[in-house]
Amino acid sequence: MAEFSKHPFQLSVKEIADSLQTSQESGLSSPQVNENKTKYGENKLEGEGGVKWYAVLLKQVSNAMILVLILAMALSYGVQDFIEGGVITAVILLNISIGFYQEFNAEKKMDALRALSSPIASVLRNGNIESVPSPEVVPGDIVIIKTGDTIPADLRLFDVMNLECDEKILTGEAVPVAKDIDIDFSDRQELETGVGDRLNMAYSSSTVTRGRGRGVVVFTGMQTEIGRIAASMQGKKRKEGRSMSRKKHGNLQPAKGAALRIWDGIGKFLGLTEGTPLQIKLSKLAYLLFGLAILLALIVFGANRFVVTNETAIYAISTGEYILRPSFTQS
Repeated sequence: MAEFSKHPFQLSVKEIADSLQTSQESGLSSPQVNENKTKYGENKLEGEGGVKWYAVLLKQVSNAMILVLILAMALSYGVQDFIEGGVITAVILLNISIGFYQEFNAEKKMDALRALSSPIASVLRNGNIESVPSPEVVPGDIVIIKTGDTIPADLRLFDVMNLECDEKILTGEAVPVAKDIDIDFSDRQELETGVGDRLNMAYSSSTVTRGRGRGVVVFTGMQTEIGRIAASMQGKKRKEGRSMSRKKHGNLQPAKGAALRIWDGIGKFLGLTEGTPLQIKLSKLAYLLFGLAILLALIVFGANRFVVTNETAIYAISTGEYILRPSFTQS
């Protein structure tokens, strides 16, 4: 990630150019472009590759409530209580279907965000204007934009002519924003100046509705404003201590990191470590109730001296399902 003393909209173009070692007149040199590619990575959003329906379906099946209901269904069929088993089966299928539909639509919206990036960008490199694929744009590039273009990265503008950009994807405002590079934002607070009010900036995935301009790339990929929105929707960030690097953290770190990653994977599968706070609380409640149900079933079996007949099993399941009623309600 490119680092600046302040947000780029608060800095002068010279300060940004000096920080990124670029030139407004000639842009980056080829060695600088290669260096920045290695340093900052490709200019694209994470998670590209389309929606995988089977991954969404697996996520729904691994839900805590569903796992509890599947076990209850199996027990019901095991003692030949087909009516109750059928009801639980219907509840499971309905829950999975609704969850899959909602999750699949959310993933498709994420793909729509990724598809907004410009396929080709006009950049100034080695003193010459070149057309390059959007993923190859790097911080420090001088990008040339005109009417109809989709902006490939977040730009600090320094040359505009009647430039207006449609930024409703970020701000929700339907009216295009007229850009102005003469306003001094140096004394403004970053959090007090919204994205739509930073008139010397142009943002990735917004479109040019009028005019033309030039700007220096300050953020690419997931560091752009649209990338931050995508990251907030994904909610994925590796926790501390999960590194596998022996050089950085010592000889025991690979084993420690692997153990913690396995633990995270189990927690994710059971719904105990990922999701909203409410989802995690509901998962914990489901497993707590499941544990109590098993305990009560064992008490029933123990009272019958563990002589398990069909009548005893049905009574044990019924007792356990009485405890599991909150799970049915939440499903």
